[in-house]
Formats: sequence, C-alpha cells, structure tokens
Amino acid sequence: MEESLPLFPKIVGSVDGLVCLDISPCYASDFAMWNPGTKQIKRLPLPLITSSRDNPIWMVFHGFGFDSFNNDYKLVRIVSFRGNDASPFLRVEVYSLREAVWKEIEERFELALLCGGQDGVVVDGSLNWAAIGLQGFADRKVVISFDMGREVFKTIPLPPVTRYGNVKVVSYMGLLAVAVYPLVFAANGNNMNRFEFWVQGDCEDGMKRWSNMVVVENFSKSLVPVGTWGDRELVFKHVGVRDRENQSSLFLFDPVDHTTKRLPVDFVDICFQGFSYVESLVSVSRRS
Repeated sequence: MEESLPLFPKIVGSVDGLVCLDISPCYASDFAMWNPGTKQIKRLPLPLITSSRDNPIWMVFHGFGFDSFNNDYKLVRIVSFRGNDASPFLRVEVYSLREAVWKEIEERFELALLCGGQDGVVVDGSLNWAAIGLQGFADRKVVISFDMGREVFKTIPLPPVTRYGNVKVVSYMGLLAVAVYPLVFAANGNNMNRFEFWVQGDCEDGMKRWSNMVVVENFSKSLVPVGTWGDRELVFKHVGVRDRENQSSLFLFDPVDHTTKRLPVDFVDICFQGFSYVESLVSVSRRS
C-alpha cells in the first residue's frame, strides 16, 4: 500500500477487487476503500452514529458486500449500546459506495445479540452474522441476516447442536453454512468435542433446511475454521504449537471427500483471518 494510513488497518470484507478497511482505533468509526490492483485508496466519510459520554458505544459489528439489486457496494455498521437496564440496544447504518453517503435505517432485530469477533459473511446478496438468541430463541445460537437489496433483517434458527460449540458462518457453494467446533473453555462444563459442518439448502416444499455434511468426533481444540477457499474447501488455522518439521499452520479440508491438505504459509498467529480476493478495475469512487 503506497499511501500511509493512521493505524494498521483491519479488513472488513473483500468483494470484486474492493477491500474495505477499518482504520479506526476503536468502535469501527473510520473506514477506507482500497483496490490493491489499481492501488487506489479512499477514506470514507465518518459514520453518523457515534459514542458519547451519556450514551457510550458497547460493541460494533460490520460487514461489506455487493447489492446486485441496486448495483451498489454497501458497508453495514451495527452499533450496540448498553441500555439503562443493562440490556443492549442497537442502531444500524449503511454506507452506499454509489451514493457516497451514510444513512441510518429503522429496521431492527430485537431477538438476538451478535457474537463478537466475526465480520458479516456475504451469501447470495445478504450479510450474515452469528448471534446468541433472546426471548423465543433463548439459549440457542442463530444467524442474523441482512438483505442488502431490501435493507431488512431476518433471524435464521440454527441446528440445536450449536448450543455448546463455537459457530463460524461461511459461504459454501453459494449457500449459507456454519462450522461448529469446540469451545476452548466452557464455564458450565458443557462442551462438544467434535466438529460439525451444516449447509442450508432448498427443499422440494420450498422451505430452507439445514443438512449435516460432516461430523468429526474427538476434534482438536487447536484447529479453528476461518473461512472457505474457492467457496468449496474449508480453511482451518492451527492455534497451538506449530509443527517443527513443517511450519505451515493452515489446512484445507474438503467436506465432500474429507481430504486434507496443508498450505505452505510461513507464519499464522491466533489473530489470522482469511478473505477471498479477485483482482479488478472497480473504482473506489464508484458512481452509478
């Protein structure tokens, strides 16, 4: 990157050669759009929703994707505030690359809390986050899905196996999928010791249902799924002690034939994340 940035950037998402960067020290409050192929970079206007002394921000979640319905690239920022009764409340804003403006949207989801540490995953025109259910979904994990074209949210229940495991939302063959893997620590002692991979597909009755593709018993807690390669193979990182004979800490796993392959990567730490990238000439100052 030829242009210097205030801080080391964090990747929000990568779509069609555009890489959205979070360059803020906290609360995802400053962003830049970057095209590594053309070497263009552009600072975006500051978001509308800010933290204040009387109403401090608790957590921020975001995602970046392409809205094919409106031919637009959108950055979604979900801001969580701590309410007076200790329960959080949310505000949502969307940045349109075509219009070059932020706007707050009234659409809300009130039945779930988003899980930290995961950016929105693009699947078929929607951004998706893992969340912890409330009220009718209490004690269960769900997916919060944002339709970028209609700018509305919906809650998608997950299989019951997700209750005692970590959940990683991924795209698989153009479908919504979740990788469920062991928690490193479980406060109540309840923990799963296996890996499961579920994919949501269309059924003959027109409904969408989850199907279980993979179950691996006695799964190692040191292997953590980070995404998919080519939308087909799962990518795992090894977060324990690296193999002294082979410094690779990344693995590919094919859910169909269950084959595994190491990737020759020199170093991968616990904070490693993976994103798909395709070179393009899309402008960071795109207009309709």
